[in-house]
Amino acid sequence: MKERAPGHRPGRRQFHRAAMGLVLAPFVARAQPGASDSPHRDIYSYQGADRDARIAAEAKKQGQVVIYTSLNLKDSVPITEAFEKRTGIKTQLWRASSEKVVQRAVTEARAGRFACDILETNGPEMEAMYREKLLDPFYSPNFKDLPAAAFPKHRHYVADRFNFFTIGYNTNLVKPEEVPKAYADLADPRWSGRVGLEAGDIDWFGAMVKSMGEDKGLAFFRKLADNKPQIRTGHTLMAELLASGEIPLVATIYNHNF
Repeated sequence: MKERAPGHRPGRRQFHRAAMGLVLAPFVARAQPGASDSPHRDIYSYQGADRDARIAAEAKKQGQVVIYTSLNLKDSVPITEAFEKRTGIKTQLWRASSEKVVQRAVTEARAGRFACDILETNGPEMEAMYREKLLDPFYSPNFKDLPAAAFPKHRHYVADRFNFFTIGYNTNLVKPEEVPKAYADLADPRWSGRVGLEAGDIDWFGAMVKSMGEDKGLAFFRKLADNKPQIRTGHTLMAELLASGEIPLVATIYNHNF
């Protein structure tokens, strides 16, 4: 999930359209427990008819929007380029894994350095930054285009993209009749050592257990562990290992990687 976050400096489809609207508000929150005292709250919470003009005026004073993101560059660069063309405001994009986005944001906040305007990464990591008190509730007129599921109850961030997990397999190594018809099939001993999992996909784990039910879900993962899956870090890497034939089948690959 993508979400928003703090900035300290003065001053798509439905989801992509909403994302661009949200980027127009680089003053989203102050990365400190004292967010309620932020001098910019009146900007990122403003709901008046002249909201876009007020935000644009404040943003042009700064001249640049700094974004920390885990969104792959094939998607994030076109979005920021479209934003720059539309607004005339430059963007500085720093892209890393979701874990590193959290690490950098927390480290900088604890050091009293607030370099970024927007944090964009997966839902579990956004929740971690919320609990570190790096975020503040904010408003965007684009919220009306988003489903209720895009908002956590505390509304300190909002989803602007979804990650779709799917099974991907190498057709040279997996026969048509072998292709699993359900995740539960991966617990079969014939898949021992042949399945790849991305190391950080706790959101996939949580979704699977919720879908299957706790008892059945945890039993599935115990059987899957008995099959000694290959664990790697990075979805792009997983796709490359799948294509090269090092891993026959990956259970947690993003659809766009596949």
